[in-house]
Amino acid sequence: MSNITKALEKRAHVVNYKTNIEDIPDRFEIEKILRIGYPLATSKQNAFPYIAHVLGPNKERSATLYKMCEGNKIEFDGDVGKKYNANPNLFHIASAPWTLIFTPRVAPGNQFAREQCEKTGTRWEMGEEWFIPHGRESWSIEVGMIAKAITGSVLDNGWDTSYNICFPKKLSKWETKENYFKFIKYFPYLIQTIGRSELYKWQNMSEDSLKKDTRPLFSDIFSFEDDNE
Repeated sequence: MSNITKALEKRAHVVNYKTNIEDIPDRFEIEKILRIGYPLATSKQNAFPYIAHVLGPNKERSATLYKMCEGNKIEFDGDVGKKYNANPNLFHIASAPWTLIFTPRVAPGNQFAREQCEKTGTRWEMGEEWFIPHGRESWSIEVGMIAKAITGSVLDNGWDTSYNICFPKKLSKWETKENYFKFIKYFPYLIQTIGRSELYKWQNMSEDSLKKDTRPLFSDIFSFEDDNE
């Protein structure tokens, strides 16, 4: 049994992945990782109302995806003039040998869910395409949960992984002349990349920057309300 603490402690954001053939997991390895991670995730009524589009090594496609993500950042920031610098935290998109793009899906209920809906007159919202925009807030939480489960599996098997949510939110911007992303029917929740790191974010930062790049205090995140009474 693996130690999840030891595994997840190794997670660090990747700036660049290695591109040598020996540093690229093959399809069998990726499927093994995903099959380990999937049962560790949970979903409301076992619906899993999303799909992970798994993209293998393709330099041109990865370069296009990176440009889309960097372009989204530029559009969001507006014209910053001479202050502009490409965001190194997005570079992993360009060099990643494997990329997962999580998007919504229409998810029919399993037999148990269907029977319960029939008994109680409940409507199964995950099976309704029109409901997808209304369910994104809760379903995206589930995507984060499976991404973390996959992360544990990735690290346990000696690889690295990083995430990205800086991508176009309009479907029209996923249309490329090469038709790389024809499978995208609804704008994504999350992009997750997998490979072997050549450079981590922390290695790309000065000691002074590392000292400043802190997370909030435990007490800022967890509030024991009964203690305040």
